Amino acid sequence: MTATEATVDVAVTPAPIENPATDVPPPAPIPKARNRYVDTLRALAITRVFLHHTLWISWLAVLFPSMFVMFGLAGAMTAATLERKGPATTVRSRLRRLLPPLWALALVAIPLMLINGWQHDQTSPLHWKDLFYWILPLANPPASSWGGPFALALWYLRAYLWFVLFSPFLWWAFKKAPLVTLFAPLTFAVLLYSPLLPLPVNKVGDVLWATASYGTCWVLGFARHTRLLDRIPVWACVAAAVTLAVVSYVWGARHDSFPYADPIAETLWGTAFVLVALRARPTLAWLDRFPRLARIVGVFNARAITIYVWQVPVLFLTGAVLQVAGITPLTTEMKVLSLVLGAPLTAIAVLLVGWVEDVAAKRRPALVPATPGTAPTPVPTPAPAPA
Repeated sequence: MTATEATVDVAVTPAPIENPATDVPPPAPIPKARNRYVDTLRALAITRVFLHHTLWISWLAVLFPSMFVMFGLAGAMTAATLERKGPATTVRSRLRRLLPPLWALALVAIPLMLINGWQHDQTSPLHWKDLFYWILPLANPPASSWGGPFALALWYLRAYLWFVLFSPFLWWAFKKAPLVTLFAPLTFAVLLYSPLLPLPVNKVGDVLWATASYGTCWVLGFARHTRLLDRIPVWACVAAAVTLAVVSYVWGARHDSFPYADPIAETLWGTAFVLVALRARPTLAWLDRFPRLARIVGVFNARAITIYVWQVPVLFLTGAVLQVAGITPLTTEMKVLSLVLGAPLTAIAVLLVGWVEDVAAKRRPALVPATPGTAPTPVPTPAPAPA
């Protein structure tokens, strides 16, 4: 073969051509981001509930109406799941996250109440069929007079469960008529405390009142997720909230010595607070400068239900220990010591049983949960050079 032939052979031999669609490695997946503002609101709500149960300062519930905030945030998260996964998967996943922490509490509470004579309790006698509500809290789970603290705060799980069951219908109605769906629960709440529609005093009444009282906040969560609230100017949201707050105070002052002890006044004020809280969208980027604080916020969110259901029985146990030590109940000394001693005891309880929330969320069980951070900004991949 001559040199010329070799040159020709080389010239006509096709070189391998890189295919950008197959040869460029796919970009690394971006970790799911957490909304720092939403997480911080929930952590504050849980903290305020704990402080209220230790210090018993009535104005704490006015300064930060935790339960209304928690229902509003839950509504936003439920709307996101409904939009992404549909009604059936949403209900199933929410129940999977909600019920296991309750069952963990039941495994401790029910045997202790039976050992302490629940069968012969004259004040709160045991009805075996009612134990069903410790499995599926369609009504408040029952408790003996001795074990009342175990069930004292479980009305929140009952109300949350009914909102989860109602959410597919509420989501459909919200997409059809958002304003009507938004104002319907608040209107219903006012009617329930009027002669036109008296509130029944039974399990059905409990469900009706919770749905009516917190329903507008739940639907405000829908409005936040769909950014319907973002279309309303901030000044208009603040003006509406101030109007609700004034009506709340005037109504409550006419019906009770402490205005916000009135159910309607409490509902109006809680709705006003959530309206402004969900309309705001701060980045809270300053949390990046305090990683320990950000870590605490993350842990509170990963253990939210466990902290909520265990704090009351732990605090009652703390109070009993302090009384045995000679501390007078309801004094400032008792409240301060309850906070100092109750906080670490609650943390121990959460360490022992909090892993149940990991299992419910399909995470690897851990004493201290791993908390995801904010997702990094994706870096665009440069286009490959032509072959």
